[in-house]
Amino acid sequence: MPALVISIDGPDFSGKSTVSNLIVEILRNENKKIIFKRTQLPSNSSTGFFTRILANSADQVSSNVFSLAFAADHLHHYESVIKPLKESKDNFVVIQERSLLSTYIYQSLIGKSDLAWMRQINKFNKNVPDLTLILRVLGNEVHKRSQLGKKEFDRFETKEHLEEELKVYYNLPKDFANEFNVEYIDANDSPDEIATRCAKRIQKEIDKRF
Repeated sequence: MPALVISIDGPDFSGKSTVSNLIVEILRNENKKIIFKRTQLPSNSSTGFFTRILANSADQVSSNVFSLAFAADHLHHYESVIKPLKESKDNFVVIQERSLLSTYIYQSLIGKSDLAWMRQINKFNKNVPDLTLILRVLGNEVHKRSQLGKKEFDRFETKEHLEEELKVYYNLPKDFANEFNVEYIDANDSPDEIATRCAKRIQKEIDKRF
């Protein structure tokens, strides 16, 4: 049976990585006959060759170049990770951090790349989640989290860019919300509580699929 693909999404510092890891732990304890695969999309994952290089480049890089890099990395992720699971006879559930929705948001709705062109360069990527859970966090909480710890920020993690992310993620056009099967999850309390909330919603999809 084709893998069930769940995307955990949201603006930077909304808690996607922590919550995704906790979701997998919860669901594995409740579904012993299902194989759970935790994966990340570019640029944080091992498949994000081009975008990682560009994001940390000192050179000025155009939005169109970034869009092409993301398209290549996303396609590689789909062909090397998602497609084999879709074609497997085993019962797989993929908890995936980000999706094509993310690149459309960052490169077109926030950036300057033409959306129709972006759809063309991503047309071979069939990795559309069965469900996208967007973590909804209050703006002041996101800003507070962005200041915790000392780290290197790339060019997409400025305060101004984060404000744009919040605006777009939490006011998605209806066609995007429908295409990527978007639902919002309140993510203003503890990671354990957020993950439990997400896991309950995902369990409904698992029960329907398997």
